[in-house]
Amino acid sequence: MNVRRQAMTLVELLVVIAIIGVLVAILLPAVQAARASARAASCKSNMRQIGLAILQFCDTHQGQFPEWHHAGEGKSWIYTVAGHLEKVDEIRLCPDDFLLHERRYMKSTSYVINDYLAVDDVPGAVRNLNKLRATSRTIVAFEAADRRELEGGKKDPHEYDAQKDEYIYAHSKYDHAHASQWFSQFNRDWGLVKTAVKNDIQLDRHFQASHYLYADGHVDVISAAQVEEWIDGNFDFAKPE
Repeated sequence: MNVRRQAMTLVELLVVIAIIGVLVAILLPAVQAARASARAASCKSNMRQIGLAILQFCDTHQGQFPEWHHAGEGKSWIYTVAGHLEKVDEIRLCPDDFLLHERRYMKSTSYVINDYLAVDDVPGAVRNLNKLRATSRTIVAFEAADRRELEGGKKDPHEYDAQKDEYIYAHSKYDHAHASQWFSQFNRDWGLVKTAVKNDIQLDRHFQASHYLYADGHVDVISAAQVEEWIDGNFDFAKPE
């Protein structure tokens, strides 16, 4: 007895495709959210490791914090703390960093040190860990801004200088935040505090929030809305305590 096999009709095929499309539309946001959560967790882990490395550096230098790029050749925390991170450059990179490729190429960083701790001659500076009154409330590092404002105004954030073989915005000289200048009288008078902060640090890299490394080694997740509230209230949240 012959059994006739019927092929799928065009209507049935379209229905199947539509069902698959609906399922993909339902599942894709969940998959993307899971991946974003994993990247955020990786970033937080990186900052914790950097925090431990900085504390080890302080321990071997009588409490002194590492310095910034402007201290001189090779004195940036990127290099001086590297030994405590087993020289793994990837630890300094956030997987959600807009300039991840460029910073990886430049052996730079997705995280920037608080200049209140890295520079001797800024008002309110505390260069020694042992002189802090509240390590759990003093921010050591922030997530670096995706874009920087350079001389002559904004440029393409991915701009590459072929002559110097470097990505301008991802240069290792951007290893710090000018936190001591954010709430300057000039910035307050002209309403530029928020602009100054956002030019240095990224407030919303992970689900409208970012990670902040504190001097006791813990990493906190703070929403962009909370930071903007601090700014509006003239609270110098980066000043050491």
